[in-house]
Amino acid sequence: MTNLGVKCQSNSTPWWAPNQPGFVSGVGDPNFGECLGFVDVPSYVSCQAYYWSVSRLCHCSYNVENDQFFGTGLSSAFIPQNETAVFAHKIAPGHTAAMTHFWVTASQETLDDSIFRYYFDGEKTPSVEFIPGPAVGVGFSDTQAPWGTKWFGVGAGNGHGTAYFLNFKMPFSSQVVVTIQRPSGTRGGFYTIFRGALDVDIEVGGRTIPKNATLKLQKNSTTLQPLDFLAVTDVPSGSGVHFMSTLIAKSGNLNFLEGCYHAYSPYNRAFPGTVMSTGTEDYFDSGWYFNAGEFHFPVSGFTHINQTNGVEWSAYRFHEMDPLFFSDGLKFVWRNGDMVDKETGNKCFTESGGIIVGSPTASEVTSYSWVYVW
Repeated sequence: MTNLGVKCQSNSTPWWAPNQPGFVSGVGDPNFGECLGFVDVPSYVSCQAYYWSVSRLCHCSYNVENDQFFGTGLSSAFIPQNETAVFAHKIAPGHTAAMTHFWVTASQETLDDSIFRYYFDGEKTPSVEFIPGPAVGVGFSDTQAPWGTKWFGVGAGNGHGTAYFLNFKMPFSSQVVVTIQRPSGTRGGFYTIFRGALDVDIEVGGRTIPKNATLKLQKNSTTLQPLDFLAVTDVPSGSGVHFMSTLIAKSGNLNFLEGCYHAYSPYNRAFPGTVMSTGTEDYFDSGWYFNAGEFHFPVSGFTHINQTNGVEWSAYRFHEMDPLFFSDGLKFVWRNGDMVDKETGNKCFTESGGIIVGSPTASEVTSYSWVYVW
């Protein structure tokens, strides 16, 4: 450990745990500051073992920085209550790379509050932090399966163990660290895969995005009053492309679906900006309050509806076929219900003083927006 620049107190206790040998770097661990498990190490120790407070010492037989693809898998593992690094990779100078695949399975109860974080290029705050269900466009623990697009889906479920996958390309220029956490408590029966590739070109809408781009996941979880606006994507300056978003809502009735989407670029553009829909359901490529039922299309999906007690609803929409590139910031906004102009009857163009459509109520809303910025 001294050769690695790590100063720690040597502990002579023989090896006793598969996350050893290592340095106890977690402040909350009673063995903080000690080097553990360096005595009587077995000839084989599984590379899958990890513990939230331990920085593992590993020996590599070759330099992996130039590998064309990379990743790891964890089987029959525990997802810990404390944030724990489970995968890290550095690439050689002169290259770029991207994480390209994520998969996880466990009980739905476990996954409902399991948090995955991706830290790129030494950042202290992760660019990507998600719970698997909303990340693949699904709200309210809906386990309908199997379904999928080339980008994401649910491969197992239907009230049993659930499996999610995600193929978004998450670029980086030097290194990535992936962590896992379940704040409500450590749980077993957890399996996951992370994979990436070197020198990957990323295209959106037929255009290759710059090598210095970063994928940001912007999230909201709030209560909106009738006619309130929500900035689903909020990039005050710079260039990028809005890739996809998920909207999850719990409301008193379906009238929240009257809400229109608006895009503002430049960022300070006046209302109504560019009107992106004439209601919520048509933004997600449906109509008439989704009267044909749930669907999972390549571009859009209506993933959940429950009207037992009010309305629970979720949907996703990609902008790969109709890209939303911007060069002076972007604000992408949804409204909880809407109003029509008193004179013309047109909806989406009246910010205040119009006639409210139906009787929208307060809505509990969660949104996930994935946007490449550079």
